Amino acid sequence: MSRNTQWKVAGFGVSALVLVTALVLANGTHEAPGALSPELSDRDDFAQQALAALRAADPTGELKYDPERFLIQRYSPDGGLGMSLFLTNFHREYQATPPERRGEVLARLGRAGVLPEAPATYAQARPQLRLVVRARDTFEQFSQQAGGSAPVSWRPVGEVLAEALVQDTPDAMRYVPMEELARWGISYEQARADAMTNLRRMDTVPLRHLTLGACVLATNDSYGASRLLLEDVVRGCEVKGEPVVLVPNRDTLLITGSEDATGLLSVAEAAVEGIRAPRPVDGHALRLTADGWKPFLPEPRSPSRSILENLAFASRVRGYEEQTERLRQQQEQEHSGVFVASFIPEKDARGRFFGQTLWSNDGESLLPRADVILFMDAALGPDAPPVASVRWDLVVRDAGTLLMPELGVYPERYRVQGFPSEEQLQRWKADPTAMDVP
Repeated sequence: MSRNTQWKVAGFGVSALVLVTALVLANGTHEAPGALSPELSDRDDFAQQALAALRAADPTGELKYDPERFLIQRYSPDGGLGMSLFLTNFHREYQATPPERRGEVLARLGRAGVLPEAPATYAQARPQLRLVVRARDTFEQFSQQAGGSAPVSWRPVGEVLAEALVQDTPDAMRYVPMEELARWGISYEQARADAMTNLRRMDTVPLRHLTLGACVLATNDSYGASRLLLEDVVRGCEVKGEPVVLVPNRDTLLITGSEDATGLLSVAEAAVEGIRAPRPVDGHALRLTADGWKPFLPEPRSPSRSILENLAFASRVRGYEEQTERLRQQQEQEHSGVFVASFIPEKDARGRFFGQTLWSNDGESLLPRADVILFMDAALGPDAPPVASVRWDLVVRDAGTLLMPELGVYPERYRVQGFPSEEQLQRWKADPTAMDVP
């Protein structure tokens, strides 16, 4: 079975994956960042307006539009890559803005395409340093690119989020690369401390109560999510149990307690709305423990459990969808025969979402960490059903070196270079829990 026909077997294509993510929203959760893609013609029309705005702001260098990744790359006059501007957030903001004010969005986009000059000294840079909080996979893609120094200075937060150093000016926000810190002779920890000081000095935004024991911090400065790094701000909301936060978009921080069922439901419902706003971040809830922030879900009977599960799942779908596209382009450029398998959303009889992936005997593959693996036999043809469908942890327990973690990749991937024996497949199929999704 060829790589392309694996889509046919599963019944999904890229556009179908987008639609399945939309179903998560329809079942009481949120729209994952970038999940509900508009019509391609509308995206392309917006891209042409973006190109015009960028040329008006800075006519130097060459601009290239990549429709598959929905980004514009600016090349310097000497041919070097100057910047990559992702259009999804600007497009969503453009659509949400009244027609008479959409020119403001395009003007801001144009200014964003003109990055501020790197300060010559750290003394010049220090007052402009800030920390932003984004989904972790936003930055992992840079770590996975071979060669060169990292274009962003960042660290993981709570396993699924990340903080990054930026230079903030009135017109643009510029990520600070590691090589710049090295040139200044400054460690990440030193720069981070100064960035935290600057974050604390920003205009104070009061917490607003959603209900007793549940608060929201709503800013209009793109640093609402960053306030989760300020423990005194988080603890300014009196909660039951350990603090729990969500950062559905850059301007919103939601806070409640791990032992407050009503508060958890309030912030979960607020996150559903918040992640629809322009510039979404992530749908995972995090709890503040003695070891820092950790992903959190309440106990199964909590009224908020299904909402928070689906918010997290939709972010997982989004992360794997973007990673799959990026890795496939990389494999194509390297002329590699390794197949990058998709994370395929599905729903069980109880209405819970889970992820599937395909393991074929047609060569080497990189599998996402799914909940269920569908085993495909290429010899049976593209229309044949899976020869087995088995829960992930059951496979991991017995697969040994057939299924090995791929180091340095996030979201996590596993490399498969062989195929289970008929005996293994039959043993898994005979297990009564083979298709029980956790």
